[in-house]
Amino acid sequence: MSVAGAGEDPADALALARRLAALEEGAIRSGAAARHLAALEPSRAVTLVTALARASSTPDARTALAAVGQALVSPASGLPYAWLADVYAEATERGATEVAALLVAPRPQRAYEEPRDKADPRLAHLTLGHKKAMARAQRDPDLLARLAAEGDPVVVRELLRNAQLTEPFVVRIAARRPCRPETLRCVFEQRRWRTRTAVALALARNPFVETELALKLLGGVGTAELREIARDGVLHPLVRAVAARIAEGRGG
Repeated sequence: MSVAGAGEDPADALALARRLAALEEGAIRSGAAARHLAALEPSRAVTLVTALARASSTPDARTALAAVGQALVSPASGLPYAWLADVYAEATERGATEVAALLVAPRPQRAYEEPRDKADPRLAHLTLGHKKAMARAQRDPDLLARLAAEGDPVVVRELLRNAQLTEPFVVRIAARRPCRPETLRCVFEQRRWRTRTAVALALARNPFVETELALKLLGGVGTAELREIARDGVLHPLVRAVAARIAEGRGG
């Protein structure tokens, strides 16, 4: 029986593992994995990858799982983003975290580059320790804005604990472009702010945010906003596809 088109039986996963392990590592192996996945319905793909993950104590299965993971996140694999969105949704619904985790590895849609302009003259003479202390306790809105604009994750983490911060201020941090992905993760990790709808939406719509975080936030976004995200060509295609699928599932 051909392995292609299978996916229900763990034996098929092991057969695929042997087949992929026999191929040259790199583009040839991941390309074969992509072609195999493309022939499967999303639900069967989830079953297959889950079986590979559970068999990953064997060398062939580990090799195959790495190739499958590369196929799932590499644009060169040619897997349609709508299909990937269905696989992600299916894996999430079934609690197949080992499969969902393979789909959240893509880098942010926009790569962050350190700005070439000069440092803020009001902050340039301060040590990191001074900046952290000021971020925690400072009341001056101009100085807080300057600290936020620098975007140092260590400082922003302290800034987000400042009792003087307002939701609009945090939304501006979450929406800032360009922005270090690590800085945006600081906002996400603060439950106090992550659960605010406006903050979550600003993060999800920021092309510099890690794909993993954007995907986790989509479930709490309104349907109209999900449709806007699905149409936003600046965002990662997987984020757009998952947003479209969630919106479609809600109906209305």
